[in-house]
Amino acid sequence: MESVSTASLDDDGWTVVPHLLTDEEVATIRRSCHELLSLPAGRREARDKPASGTRHLAELDRRLPLVASVLDRPAIRELVGSLLGERHEPGQVEFRSPRPGFGGQQLHADDPPKLHDGPATVATAIIALVDFTPRNGATSVLPGSHRRPDLQRRSGSLGSHPEAITVTCSAGDAVLFSGHLLHAGTRNDADHEREAIQVVWRRSAATS
Repeated sequence: MESVSTASLDDDGWTVVPHLLTDEEVATIRRSCHELLSLPAGRREARDKPASGTRHLAELDRRLPLVASVLDRPAIRELVGSLLGERHEPGQVEFRSPRPGFGGQQLHADDPPKLHDGPATVATAIIALVDFTPRNGATSVLPGSHRRPDLQRRSGSLGSHPEAITVTCSAGDAVLFSGHLLHAGTRNDADHEREAIQVVWRRSAATS
């Protein structure tokens, strides 16, 4: 499926980065993640959750060199820099895979509410490892909420909003957004897991 995004990262708070991964890279990362999920308990990371409703793998940038290299690609680095300035670093890089029937979230931000409209301190990317569809739990976003401290203060308490939209995209694309944007995973009603990598960057304290 082709992804189409006319959203502005500055005005709407989100955009789609098409073709961040090739089909071969998607297949390689998925295969590596499945291998990590199958490791015995003694060889897992403490925050790995291979048997939960939404399966998790932690610290993928350390464990998978290909994932680490993706985070340094110009297509993603320049957009993150436009949000956070030159000095920033990934705070978490995780595999997330809601099973059928799981994945539904409240609209939330990835950082405490800002007291007023201003520069972002957090940026988030969700890199699709399968096509994101309205049925399999694609990410919902509330455009413009990154500029609305009043909405951010309701983070985690909104089950829906009339202006929220579901972002569909193809495997290999990334949904990039301000970490202050209200967003949510939707319930996976398909018959397969909705596999993705989630990355959260944080502005360095020394950045003005």
